[in-house]
Amino acid sequence: MSRRTPRIAGAGVCCLDRLVVTPPLAWGETAHIRRYVEQGGGLVATALVACARLGAETALYSLLGDDAVAAAILRELEQEGVSTRHVIRVTGARSPFSIVHVAASSGERTILHYKPEGLAWPRETTPASVAEADALLIDAYYADLASQAARVARAAGIPVIADIVPGPEHAELLELVDVLIAPGEFPRRAGFGDDLDAALDAVHAYGPPTAVITLGAEGWVCSGPEGRTRGEAFPVDVVDTTGAGDVFHGAFAYGLARGGTTPECARFAAAVAALKCAVLGGRSGIPDLSTVAAFLRSRLPEDQWPRFLGGNRRD
Repeated sequence: MSRRTPRIAGAGVCCLDRLVVTPPLAWGETAHIRRYVEQGGGLVATALVACARLGAETALYSLLGDDAVAAAILRELEQEGVSTRHVIRVTGARSPFSIVHVAASSGERTILHYKPEGLAWPRETTPASVAEADALLIDAYYADLASQAARVARAAGIPVIADIVPGPEHAELLELVDVLIAPGEFPRRAGFGDDLDAALDAVHAYGPPTAVITLGAEGWVCSGPEGRTRGEAFPVDVVDTTGAGDVFHGAFAYGLARGGTTPECARFAAAVAALKCAVLGGRSGIPDLSTVAAFLRSRLPEDQWPRFLGGNRRD
C-alpha cells in the first residue's frame, strides 16, 4: 500500500456546467427555476477535481478556446488544485459548455451539451509528463489526445482508467485501457438487457483486463484479476446526480493509485459518488478523504474498509 501522495493525470474534456433545478415539466411547458448553479464540468476534469479533493496531485491535459468560458473553467480548476499548465488554449475557438436540467423531485439530470469545432490536440505534441503519474484518467472527447496519453502511460506501466462507453467506434482506444468503467445503460443499449456477466465479457473483449459497470442506486459490478464482485450503492438523500459517474471514476483512480484492489476501489468510489449526490452540482458535494473515511466507517464493518483507509479486507 502506497502512503505517499498519489499523482494522477487526466486527458479529456473540461467544460462549464450551467445547472437549473425545476419541478417536473412536460415538453413545451414553462417552469420557474428553483436554483441555479454555474461551475466547471467535464468527464475527466471533474474526476480530477475528485482526486484533488481526496488529496492527490493532479494534472489535466485538455483543450479550450480563448473566451470567458475558458477563463472561468481554468480559474476553478486552479482553485481546486488541479494543474492546468497542459491545457492548450486555441485562438479564435469557443469552449465547451453544458446546460443541465435537474428534476427537483428525483435529482435526475438531463444534459444539453455544446461541443465547439476547432478544438483538436496537436499530433506533434506528446503528453510526455503523463509518465510521471501513478494513474491516468481518459475519456473519448478528444480521441487523439486520449490515445497519445494512453500510449505514454502504457509504455511507462501506468494504469489507464477510461470513462468511455464500449463500442466499435472506440475499439482502438480501448485496447490501451486497463480499467474501463461503463455506465449502467451500457448493457441495455448494447443488447445484453439485464445480463451483466455478458456485458462484462463484452468489455473484456475490447481489451481492458478490468471492467466495472456502475448501476446507480443498484450499486456496481466489477470483473478483474480478483474475480467478479457486485456491490451495493450507499443510500443518501439524492439532490443531484450530475457528475456522479465522473466522481466515481476519479475516486476509483485515487484508490488504484493507493494500491487498492478492484472491489476496494469500486466500494470506495461508490461512497464518494454517493456523498456528491447529496449536494447540487457536479463538484459541490465532492468530499475530502476524512469525510469519506468517516462515512464508510459509519456504514461498514472494519473488514470491508479499503486497506488504504486502514481496513483489513483481503479482496
